[in-house]
Amino acid sequence: MTKTSVSSSVDQLPAIQSPAGLKALPLEKLPALAEKIRRTLIETLSETGGHLGPNLGVVELSIAMHRVFNTPQDKFVWDVAHQAYVHKMITGRWDKIHTIRQYEGLNGFALRTESEHDCYGAGHAGTALSAALGFAVGRDLQKKDDHVVCVAGDAAFTCGPSFEALNNISSQTKRLIVVLNDNEWSIDRNVGAIAKYFNSIATHDGYADLHQKAAAFVESILGKGARRLAGKVEESAKNLLLPASEAKPASSVLFEEFGIRYYGPIDGHDIPLLIKTFEFLKKQNEPVLLHIITEKGRGYKPALEDPGKFHGLGKYNIETGETPSASKPTYSQVFARSITDFAKADEKIVAITAAMPGGTGLSVFKKEIPQRYYDVGIAEEHAALFACGLACQGLKPFLTIYSTFMQRAYDMIIHDMAIQNLPVRLCMDRGGLSGDDGPTHHGLFDIGYLRPVPNLVHMQPKDEDEFVDMLWTMANYEKGPIAIRYPRGNGPGNLPKEQPALLEIGKAEVISSVGEDVVFIAIGDVLELAKTAASTLAAEGVSSTVVNARWIKPLDEALFTNLAAKARVVCTLEDHVLRNGFGCGVMELLSTHGITTPVVRIGWPDEFIEHGSVPVLREKHGLTAENAVRLVKGKLGR
Repeated sequence: MTKTSVSSSVDQLPAIQSPAGLKALPLEKLPALAEKIRRTLIETLSETGGHLGPNLGVVELSIAMHRVFNTPQDKFVWDVAHQAYVHKMITGRWDKIHTIRQYEGLNGFALRTESEHDCYGAGHAGTALSAALGFAVGRDLQKKDDHVVCVAGDAAFTCGPSFEALNNISSQTKRLIVVLNDNEWSIDRNVGAIAKYFNSIATHDGYADLHQKAAAFVESILGKGARRLAGKVEESAKNLLLPASEAKPASSVLFEEFGIRYYGPIDGHDIPLLIKTFEFLKKQNEPVLLHIITEKGRGYKPALEDPGKFHGLGKYNIETGETPSASKPTYSQVFARSITDFAKADEKIVAITAAMPGGTGLSVFKKEIPQRYYDVGIAEEHAALFACGLACQGLKPFLTIYSTFMQRAYDMIIHDMAIQNLPVRLCMDRGGLSGDDGPTHHGLFDIGYLRPVPNLVHMQPKDEDEFVDMLWTMANYEKGPIAIRYPRGNGPGNLPKEQPALLEIGKAEVISSVGEDVVFIAIGDVLELAKTAASTLAAEGVSSTVVNARWIKPLDEALFTNLAAKARVVCTLEDHVLRNGFGCGVMELLSTHGITTPVVRIGWPDEFIEHGSVPVLREKHGLTAENAVRLVKGKLGR
């Protein structure tokens, strides 16, 4: 079928309402379905934002999987699952795809409570192989006959849990299909030896020598259609083609040492080839890995030209791919610009990220000081230990990882940083609600998991100017580990002054003091809610003091106890869960000093917060000035 004929048939093709609908389509209609899915994604995500590039890259793969297998009986386990939009469309959610990542709409990742076809939820990398093995072993123990298919990108194999799973697969099950979706990108371009290894497979000279023999083998198994392969790969080659006495190509080494039969690499956009390959693999009585080569962003020129940007983004112009320009820099941009400038004057400063130079803003540091920039791939535990080693050498590592991903390095924070009192700088982007990314990405737990750790200092700025002061303070702090959390997106627009100031550790800032009825103690950008609440109460004759806490640990013990002892009510505010959060720390402090002033806490409830816009979710869950006023007045008896 020519491209013209595919395009002309797209508009007549109905949306797929179920996997059965896909199976009912003639094989020759599937390229048109792929194009229709791509058009729908490009048009829809231009309005909602989302993970466009990854999903454009797995359209044919998703179609082929649902053509051959039968969910929900068969299980598809997606690593990260940000590439599951196509799967969602095929499994009865096509009509809801316009709600993706919107409040009360489809989640941006696979979600067990959303559909029976989503057998396993995700959001972080490196989880799929272990979970898929669990599904396979559970199937074997219960003597079921379903198939388990795990889809993991090449970046997932830089993640420690993936290798831990590989070490166990062959000894624990005889039937598991792993699809290695190789597009050379995670969020940014992949780095390290594993990335080079996969590239060596796709370009190995052995394949050129075996061209005809490999083609004949594949054709004998899969038919003549198997000769149609894309760009950088030749005909599909099975590793057993080489006699035992000859050196095997790179493809056989890593996975076969783990006891997993390797097939590929093949074109991940050739639907007939994918279907025939899956039909072959589902009959194998051994764990297998299919290596496919795909293009991240396939079918949309702007996404192909800038895969990093289109990994995940907000609204964009369909024609140009341009996104709305921000009127002020984000916290990530302020962070990157600041530490890059600091590092130019201080050769001890080094920057570390875990596969996210774009998301953290560190692409600026990478460009201007490449010799002290380190991207370790999706390997947060290694990143933390690597930073500890650098600190032991007298360097000043800034370890920059989203709050939700820093959870993975918790043992290293305690065992390696804190016990040894190493001055590693933990910079936690997306500290607080992450909005439309949902519960796997909200940074709502870092106060709770860092607050009990001895020797560790933790802080959060109220605005961009204070943020740079805090970064400068971190750069000059050598007494032990020090952490900062800061929110996604823009601040209030208070641009940093020319020369940052050193802040006194544990010293809060009194913003306004017009009376002693209520003390508002806020950490971070929710300070604005405290100001609004204080103004509302003032109009009703209730006086307040508003404090910018700055420090989560240590708290400003003298100031807080002095103010609380005189007040009728204390109100704490935080963009964090209430359990073991900042407000709990204030309550513990007051209790230790025998202060019984009632405390109202504003923060997130003890539940996983859904996806949606920040204003909508704050309103729903009570992170508002109005709710603070209501609760405070209740304690005042008004």
